[in-house]
Amino acid sequence: MWLPSNEPNLVIQGNLKKSQLPSLGYLRVLTKGNEFLIFLKEMLVVGAWSFNIESFKECYENKALKLIEIEHESRIEIYEIDSNLFETIIELNEESKLSLPVEIDVILNRFKLNEVVDREDSINRKDLLSKYRINEPSEIDVENLLEDYRSKIGGG
Repeated sequence: MWLPSNEPNLVIQGNLKKSQLPSLGYLRVLTKGNEFLIFLKEMLVVGAWSFNIESFKECYENKALKLIEIEHESRIEIYEIDSNLFETIIELNEESKLSLPVEIDVILNRFKLNEVVDREDSINRKDLLSKYRINEPSEIDVENLLEDYRSKIGGG
């Protein structure tokens, strides 16, 4: 596995939030005798690599993706890189490239890392309704709609 020898942009302990993910880069996850690399491009996983430190066994692409473990004790290093370096890394580590990209939510949901919602990611229902000028129907409006529907289908 070839990677540049730069320092991570951010190092966290297990509680990975979607807002911390780079739009272009990779995650290095260290957990229980395993090392995992997850290559990200626009919130899609485009490559994966797994290495078991005890057996020295490497896995690539989909098999590595299935082996990924992220726990609250895991050390997660986040690397954000430019597009030229990213393309070079993917080209040099061709064996880790997935045949089809996978949404990062698949991994976050699998380890329930997406449960803590960032304030910037949360959406207030009232704000959303007012933004699009949507009025909540009253009970009378709902009854009128149901009566109108019943009269049209002949069940009234």
